[in-house]
Amino acid sequence: MKALFPLTLITFCLPHNVPAEVEKEMQYGVEVLSGYRSGYVYRGFELAESTIDFQLEAEIALDNHTFLSLGSWYATETGNGDFDEAAFFSHLRFEKSDQLTLGLSATYRAFGNSKAPLTAIFEDGFDLGTFATWHFNNDFNATAGAYYDTGAEAWYGHAETRWSKALSDKAFFSLKTGISYVDDYYGRDGMNDAYGRLSLTYNISDTVSITPFIGGSVLLDDNDTSDDQAYGGVWFEVRF
Repeated sequence: MKALFPLTLITFCLPHNVPAEVEKEMQYGVEVLSGYRSGYVYRGFELAESTIDFQLEAEIALDNHTFLSLGSWYATETGNGDFDEAAFFSHLRFEKSDQLTLGLSATYRAFGNSKAPLTAIFEDGFDLGTFATWHFNNDFNATAGAYYDTGAEAWYGHAETRWSKALSDKAFFSLKTGISYVDDYYGRDGMNDAYGRLSLTYNISDTVSITPFIGGSVLLDDNDTSDDQAYGGVWFEVRF
């Protein structure tokens, strides 16, 4: 598993033959992110404790209203833990209007080297989904999404909001809150969890930023034996 991340980087660094006339019409950007979190919580499940992760993403503007994102990430547990995860993803967004964005997503996740009871049940597979986002203004939006996980052979859905507030030309707060629903997803069924994350981003320059954050997940299934989760961490991001 740990060999997958270097292979991912090599894939993105390989040269691609793009016709000149197409390259002129397409606009693209690349983002590299690394970070640390005190706990890795995924869809209400704690997959690992202290974790370091790396992500590489490229976004291509196919036209003025259609955007394709391609990327990958790798996460590994620090200390005595032996969890690791590698993933490859693609997102296709359609900006139907200034208010409405529709999208499709496909992610392949590979889990490895975990002996934790909950994490051990997670299976490799594709996560295929669709989502819609309504932009009330530049600072606030709401998203609803539905996803089918082939590893779990089950559905996951969520509704969430995102709010941001500029503090200066270089810094802003961001708050994400949401609630999720699952259909026989790794033993859970019905309302799953309520979650949130508060972050502060400081732009060191036009291309470099740092983001400390705190977050948590509160389970809504009274019959679940898992605990509610809280975590904190920091991301370091470079854009090209």
